[in-house]
Amino acid sequence: MGHNLLMADESSLTDEAMNDFSTTYDALAHRYDDWSAAVVPDVRAAWARKIDAFLTGGERVVELGCGTGVPVGKLVCATYDYTGIDSSTGMLAKGHVALPGVIFMRADMHEVQFSPGSLGAVMAFYSIGHTPRERHATLFASIASWLRPGGVFIGNLHSHDDADDYEPDWLGAGPMRWSGFDMATNVALLADAGLQVVESVVIEQTEPEGTKIHPLWVVARRES
Repeated sequence: MGHNLLMADESSLTDEAMNDFSTTYDALAHRYDDWSAAVVPDVRAAWARKIDAFLTGGERVVELGCGTGVPVGKLVCATYDYTGIDSSTGMLAKGHVALPGVIFMRADMHEVQFSPGSLGAVMAFYSIGHTPRERHATLFASIASWLRPGGVFIGNLHSHDDADDYEPDWLGAGPMRWSGFDMATNVALLADAGLQVVESVVIEQTEPEGTKIHPLWVVARRES
């Protein structure tokens, strides 16, 4: 099946193009799925299923920051043509084992390219916020260009202004960084990219260690 992927050869990707903190996720690969599933409430599956209202079976779906492909890729690959993108070799290795028929690519979400209008949906859960917020507007524009008219972006973003949050030993695995804008700015950036937010909500969630987070969950539709 043709995938209309303009940059698919992972050998062309340099380590410098990868997420600076992919090695931390490598170290977490053996336990991240259990940890993330213990976040309360875990709403990833419910939000991933929102693509059903906008797509028909067999359409292309890309997840940016897919990790092991669990739970999102596992949920949608039976219905859609799913591709997972991640910068962590450890996470992707687990993904190949868990979902042997699925296409996974090691790539930087800010560098990977897809043909214009070739995707029905792009999803990104807990991933965009690990990249510098100065690059988010350009990423949203790229996502909009990849989507067909009426296609959707579904994911979560910051709900508060946070230029640079750093933890030297996140979950005992290594350094991690977060960066993002407040809710109004994110909605405006999506709109500027041609993505109209049709659903949004800030959900309070509690991580296994007790930390409370408040991500903004969005469904944004590419304008015709």
